[in-house]
Amino acid sequence: MKFACLNNKGFTLLDAMLSFLVFSIISLGFPLVIKGFETIQKESVPPRYYEWNLFSQSLRTELRGGSNFLISSGAVSYVSRGETINYERYQDSIRRQVDERGHEVVLQGVDSFEISEVPQGIRIDVIFEEGEIVESEFYYYKEKAPQLP
Repeated sequence: MKFACLNNKGFTLLDAMLSFLVFSIISLGFPLVIKGFETIQKESVPPRYYEWNLFSQSLRTELRGGSNFLISSGAVSYVSRGETINYERYQDSIRRQVDERGHEVVLQGVDSFEISEVPQGIRIDVIFEEGEIVESEFYYYKEKAPQLP
């Protein structure tokens, strides 16, 4: 009686089927791995509203103790704790300067930045490069200096 496992006639077919199975598993898993890397990369960048919330909270805190406000359409300047603080548009970002020194970027990817006056405060309208529109009003409850031309 001859057994099938003693000859080599079926071994090449079995070897080819096993190799094809391994190749198929790797081929089907590769797009899932790529998608996973894309998801990780996308999630590692914080959403725009995190940046806006951080900006608005820090500005709101600074404005409470501010005085001598100068407001123009693209900038706001005021004195807080003896230092002159200026927020203005710089290229595609909004920067903060203290005593006209430094370059602290507080918002990035800005397409439009408008500041207008409201009673006892300012209103900021921002349009980001992706088309997202955000707006907020900040109040300072102090006397302000005359508006810049």
